[in-house]
Order: sequence, then structure tokens, then C-alpha cells
Amino acid sequence: MMPLDRMPSVALAIFATVGATYDSHHHWCNDAGEWRASVRFEVGGYSDAHIQGDPAALRELAAALIQTADLADAAASVMAQGVAG
Repeated sequence: MMPLDRMPSVALAIFATVGATYDSHHHWCNDAGEWRASVRFEVGGYSDAHIQGDPAALRELAAALIQTADLADAAASVMAQGVAG
């Protein structure tokens, strides 16, 4: 029998689209006195999601998203130069 994993596992894919609506004004203090925040976004129809966490975790996520977008832009630029060259 496999031992129970104490860390829950989740696999999730969210496809961000240009023009999605973001609502970042949600924040609250939990019972331990720690601040939390969330960003809600809608991509149309019945599709919406929330990302919640403490401010440091949200900043880490934001930095990772910016880095990922910058890397994709750089790769696209290299590919465009290869096609044009």
C-alpha cells in the first residue's frame, strides 16, 4: 500500500487571452492576522478563475509570469529573424 502524500497535488491549466478582465481589489486578513489577496479573471462565457495567496507568493507568481512572457518574446524574435534572414 502506498503511503499517503501529505501534500495535495493539483494539475491546472489556465489559458490567458488578450482582453481578459482582471479584478485585483480583493484582499482580507485571515484568522491568524495575515493578509491575503486574490485576482479574479474572466475570459468569457462561464470561464473565470481566482488566484489567491499571501502577497509574497503573488509577487513570486507575477515575477515568474513576466519572466515567462519575456522568454517567449525573445524566442519569437529569434524565430522571426531566422525566417527573415
